[in-house]
Amino acid sequence: MQENNNVLKSSEITTRLFGEIANLPETDRQNLINALYEREQHNFDVNRRHPRKPSKIAVDCLIGNLSFTHFIQNISKSGAFIETELPFLNNKALSMTFSLPGDEVQIKTAGKIVRTDSKGIGVQFDEVLPDIYM
Repeated sequence: MQENNNVLKSSEITTRLFGEIANLPETDRQNLINALYEREQHNFDVNRRHPRKPSKIAVDCLIGNLSFTHFIQNISKSGAFIETELPFLNNKALSMTFSLPGDEVQIKTAGKIVRTDSKGIGVQFDEVLPDIYM
């Protein structure tokens, strides 16, 4: 019986939150979304094993039969964030080819999509890249 009370209380809280959010002016709703996104991003950054370096690196990607070229926005030894408006699902495998700034050697690696948002995809490399010096 106690469990039902907790579910009911949780449901009431959710309903109240939705009501409060719906009644906020649009600018306040946008500020709330931005704050929640920043909080999520901060938590994600804190849990990274390798620091990310901001970048603007052209990358050729292949996911299934779809190939595309976009830009890596940040990169580490274990992953990258690729700017794209194309919709992708998490856990999709992909292969990538890119060169680091000032280096003509092409890096070819594979990985999987571990995060998606309206700005792009977070990719975790299958293997840590020792060639990337941060």
